[in-house]
Amino acid sequence: MKNPRTPDPFHTQFWCNEATTNPYRAFYLCFSHAGKIHELRKILQHVLLFMEREEPQTDIPVYRVCCAFMAINSVITAAHYIYTHPEPEPVAGWPGYLSVLKSKLPYEQTSYTSYFISEAEHANLQEVLKIFFGYQSCDDWNAELHLLLYHALTHWSLPVVVDLFSHWFYLSKLLEAAWLFAEWEVE
Repeated sequence: MKNPRTPDPFHTQFWCNEATTNPYRAFYLCFSHAGKIHELRKILQHVLLFMEREEPQTDIPVYRVCCAFMAINSVITAAHYIYTHPEPEPVAGWPGYLSVLKSKLPYEQTSYTSYFISEAEHANLQEVLKIFFGYQSCDDWNAELHLLLYHALTHWSLPVVVDLFSHWFYLSKLLEAAWLFAEWEVE
């Protein structure tokens, strides 16, 4: 895997003050700076359930929601990079993440955190990315994430037509896959 040319391709510097060209590091930064997996799922669920109201959400502080959404945006961008650039062999300085995950993380050990990832998907996390980006393109995911954030935080939001369950399900599944990748991130 070649390093991306831009110094911050996953836009992590905006929310955690660290730029990285390693997509797996972007996953790690998401869970070390924006919140644990259960916190991000809770924020995501709250914002999506709040879509039916005609007023901004006020239960979760705005900075937490913004940080979570920026982190999820970085996770989507990093996942898209991994999806479009499969890892042929380990690169010097970067561990072979996919082979490490297959051999070191048994499904039984992580099933308490990964509610939506099946045992077959756990054995091949590329399948999660294939399903995620088969539902929508990376640009569509990022655009809708910005629209959901705008709708959740402003009084001037327009009615948004989104399949809330599908978005919650696929984003939760992607976060779980990112969490599994982040478990083996070397600082």
